[in-house]
Amino acid sequence: MRQVFQIGILVSALLIAVAGCAAVDWVGDKFRDMAATPTEAETDQLKEGEGGRVSDKSDEMVSRAAAPSPGGNARSQVQALHVQFASSRSDLNNTAQTYLLVLIKKLRENPKFSVDLEGYTDSVGSRDLNLQLSQKRVEAVRRYLVERGVEPARIRSAGLGQLPDRGTPEDQAKNRRVTVKLMVPKD
Repeated sequence: MRQVFQIGILVSALLIAVAGCAAVDWVGDKFRDMAATPTEAETDQLKEGEGGRVSDKSDEMVSRAAAPSPGGNARSQVQALHVQFASSRSDLNNTAQTYLLVLIKKLRENPKFSVDLEGYTDSVGSRDLNLQLSQKRVEAVRRYLVERGVEPARIRSAGLGQLPDRGTPEDQAKNRRVTVKLMVPKD
């Protein structure tokens, strides 16, 4: 239910951004509301892997990218945000920048938080080009965060290439993203 609500807010924010309405504060307020600490049930769902599986190769890369670093502690996901991109593009639009600014504020308020970035593309084009594009998208988000004061050591990133889709424009648009995961160390 929470994901449906988040998607509804994102679509509303995109429509407002396209319409040219100056509602940056409203979007930020809505994102802050969505970014509240998840309930215990939601946390359990995240731990159980409710999101479904993509493919063995992608799962292997995601688990390697999300694995704790040597000497580091295990971490838990607090919130996830999807930064969407246009086809074959790696530049951040105004809506993405607004959401990332709210995320930056959360990172400044809590020095224990860190960020995992996972970049994806749709299935159009070759695997090699899509892997490069997913990395460019991750780097665009990473650069935006670092330029605004987030310490590079708090950011882990991986371009994971293309996700399978049904070839519909909606599926392809959904896969052109960087998933931004707000993480906190487990106690």
